[in-house]
Amino acid sequence: MGNELATELITSDVPRTEDSFAPTPVVIVGAGPAGIRALRELRRHSADIPVIVYGDEPYQPYNRVQLSNLLAGKVGVPEIGLGLDLLRTNSIDTRLIQARITEVDTAAKTVTDARGHIQPYSSLILALGSAPFVPGIPGIRQPGVFTFRDMSDAEKLAARRVQSTHTVVLGAGLLGVEAARAMQRHHTRVTLLDHNPVPMFRQLDATAGGMLAERLEEMGIELRLGSTIRMILGTSGVEAVVLRDGTQIDCDTVIVATGIRPRTELAKAAGLAFGRGITVDSAMRTSAPDVYAVGECCELDGEVFGIVAPGYEQAAVAASNICAREHGAGEEPLHNNDSAATYRATSLATSLKVAELSVFSLGDAEPPPGTTSFTWRSGESYRRINVFGGRVVGVIAIGDWPQLSLLRDMCQSRKRIYPWQLWRFRLYGNLVPDSAILQAVADWPEAAVVCNCNAVTSGALRAAVASGATTLSAICARTGAGTGCGSCQPLLAELLAGSAVRQAAPTAKLLSILAWPALLVALLALVFSVAYPQTVQLDWRWDELWRNNQYKQITGFTILGLSVASVLFSLRKRLSWLNLGDFGGWRLVHVGLTAVAMVALALHTGFRLGANLNLMLMLCFLGLLVAGAMMSLLIALEHRLTVHQARRLRSLGLWSHVLLAWPIPALLAVHVLKTYYF
Repeated sequence: MGNELATELITSDVPRTEDSFAPTPVVIVGAGPAGIRALRELRRHSADIPVIVYGDEPYQPYNRVQLSNLLAGKVGVPEIGLGLDLLRTNSIDTRLIQARITEVDTAAKTVTDARGHIQPYSSLILALGSAPFVPGIPGIRQPGVFTFRDMSDAEKLAARRVQSTHTVVLGAGLLGVEAARAMQRHHTRVTLLDHNPVPMFRQLDATAGGMLAERLEEMGIELRLGSTIRMILGTSGVEAVVLRDGTQIDCDTVIVATGIRPRTELAKAAGLAFGRGITVDSAMRTSAPDVYAVGECCELDGEVFGIVAPGYEQAAVAASNICAREHGAGEEPLHNNDSAATYRATSLATSLKVAELSVFSLGDAEPPPGTTSFTWRSGESYRRINVFGGRVVGVIAIGDWPQLSLLRDMCQSRKRIYPWQLWRFRLYGNLVPDSAILQAVADWPEAAVVCNCNAVTSGALRAAVASGATTLSAICARTGAGTGCGSCQPLLAELLAGSAVRQAAPTAKLLSILAWPALLVALLALVFSVAYPQTVQLDWRWDELWRNNQYKQITGFTILGLSVASVLFSLRKRLSWLNLGDFGGWRLVHVGLTAVAMVALALHTGFRLGANLNLMLMLCFLGLLVAGAMMSLLIALEHRLTVHQARRLRSLGLWSHVLLAWPIPALLAVHVLKTYYF
């Protein structure tokens, strides 16, 4: 398998000659997720700016987020490629295969690669990524100790996993958890070791971390939490690890997943300002003119970014500013341009799926003083929101939660949370009713994030669909959505289904024919009524319909019987065992019975509203007729509405039915009792 990982991604990489580019190109150093996203954003802003991309790995660009799924056998090599649709287009030169940049000259505005080739640039984007942090533990440099950061690591571990009988993973953070589950593919015994009391300690609280720990143990992963390692034993290879308390764990493989460090060597040598990472401002500019840094290698306001989503946003900011300058935003350098696009650091979101258990974290697990936490738990689902100053500042969730996108938007846009939302959360685990959120992805705001792993927005997904990505695999390949933990794939499927041409309901025409007259008559009945005749000299005493007790009883009990039958027919959708016949046919019968009941109501009352209880009863009946007619029209025409509009209107129709129908049994009982008693 290790050879497959290399050979499937290595391709010939022949650079174009510089003569093919008249203008000086934009140079991107780094072909990881942030570098390729910068390329995409440059192309989105401009189709003609020349770009050169350098990569120093022996592979074409790939999605690092998917390495654990690749190692676990859940995806194949072709599925994790990045940007391959862009790399052969005009004005893009790819120097990706072991084309390492060794020097940046910010004064001459050139970069030099390992072959000695000097390339001028108009703007430079450094997307250098990060390197795994390897602690200074005795024995950690011997054979059998691996890191898990890039394709080369995955290739080595894929070969090692077949031979390993017991693997110890150092570090139970996000990467450590993913490495542990990936190494189990051939029933390798795996032990996860961390000095913190729960896995993913920085992202999860004690309850959520405990639930994750239980799931990992159910998967067969052994946990040694609250323990630190003292040394690794072995002579020609790993034989055991020794903990601080003296415990010895026999093993043959150790994976180090103890964090990352930004790659800053190239920037340091070029004289760029740096701290833990390459120092940038909010426009992603470094201390040198026309040099930008994005992703895991950069540092903004003292913060470095260890996940991919901020790098995508930073790449978009850098590309926007470069294109503004390239297209003549002015002779003054962008460094002095106050109108530059800016990146605002927000709470980082982390998500993964372990044995079908969704894990989500936004913000710090331990919030600052003054923060109030609210929790809800039911079975295997746990939800916590942290509120500071009336606003959501953090979220933790174990189990699927459809409202996570709403919470992420509230957190990032600093929207206020209200007491009734907190009350609902305590009772039901949701801030708003399910019917009140934007369920249809096609109707989400442009900036709403659908894929938390890769920060793919609803707008980007709709643009991909419009450009021809009409299958799940195509939209995942085009945007990167659904290629992380995979929990957003149902939303992607919904988006694709919503983009198809929707057909009218089979009974739409008949529903429309019945609904329009019913609606008209019901509305007229609220305004007009049949008055009693002012004279007794009539050839036909039609008013006997309302004066003769026998007629009144016949029409009254007809209304009662039709109402009961109509309710029974409406149960077809509510009772799972009642599956006789087609639901559309039952709906037509329900509408037909209601129409006949309306005729009986006209014969019984002449649509005179009456007073007191009779008035309340008539208003409920007529309101139900109006609501039913409107609902029928909605069903007949909903293929012309958006999914979200149809759902909201259906919900409104359902609740109007419920609110108008529940008083009717009591009012009817009182009406019948009054009639016979008096």
